Amino acid sequence: MKTRLLPVLSLLGLALTGGLFLPIASYVAGKRVIGAYEGKLGLSDYLDSVWAAAGRGEFLAWWLLLAPALIAGVWYLVIRLGWQQRDPDEP
Repeated sequence: MKTRLLPVLSLLGLALTGGLFLPIASYVAGKRVIGAYEGKLGLSDYLDSVWAAAGRGEFLAWWLLLAPALIAGVWYLVIRLGWQQRDPDEP
């Protein structure tokens, strides 16, 4: 049961991180580095603009939203390929 639930929870965590936590972190970082966001409602306008841009198919919005999943996928492939190329006689 635990092994079936783990991939689902991992994907849910990556989706939540990419769809909510990463845009919030970018909003906070942008507010400190660049200045206040020009939207009327601040964070909610920023999140709405990111999700609307993704809905229009803008590359940078998708890049922001999919970054955690892309990083996890690359790490998975690196680890998987690394294990396949190891010599079985090595300790």
